[in-house]
Amino acid sequence: MGLLAAVSAYLQPAPRRLRAVGRNPGCNVALAAANEPQHHAVDAPSQNRAPVITALAAASLVTAGPALAADALPSAIAAYSHYLALMGIVGSLTTERLLLKEDMSEESFDLLATADIVYGLSGLLILVSGYFRATAYAKGWEFYAHSPVFWVKLALTAVAGASSLFPTYHIVRRAVAKANGEGVAPMSEKLAARMTTLINAELLAILSIPLAATLMARG
Repeated sequence: MGLLAAVSAYLQPAPRRLRAVGRNPGCNVALAAANEPQHHAVDAPSQNRAPVITALAAASLVTAGPALAADALPSAIAAYSHYLALMGIVGSLTTERLLLKEDMSEESFDLLATADIVYGLSGLLILVSGYFRATAYAKGWEFYAHSPVFWVKLALTAVAGASSLFPTYHIVRRAVAKANGEGVAPMSEKLAARMTTLINAELLAILSIPLAATLMARG
């Protein structure tokens, strides 16, 4: 604000100066009284203000640059982590959906268990990065707290998280049994169908979140 005030003051028109014309010191008193010098208001010569304005603008950028950079980098990292986590969730859920069936081989189950681990880590990352984006970066908590679409996003996230509990429980239980040398127990048709339905619900909720985010960004 101080810099803007200085520029505004500098750009104000220069004060008008008075210049005497027709003064002749050699004349006598009568002639001087008869030819009283007349004063005309003239403007001061205009100055080239471009170099000074450029210097002031450069000083402003130099002063504000470090503060903007210090805030931009963490914000960019939080946004990138959020998007990366979303891609990890979609990729891992799609892998689970394609692998899950009754007569899975042990190799397919190992890949299924790995995909579920990636899903869990991505879910944790999206929660942490989303928290920092909503409170410290992006548009701030005041904006998000008063946006109904934001709460829809949270509801969709909660649906996806709750739907993952049942499939994850059975995947972890079978993974622990295999690690103990008991092998992978065959999955019943009913259990496979139920897990598939829940994974479909997770995918639907997760893929709806970007749409909600777009609507929220457009107000």
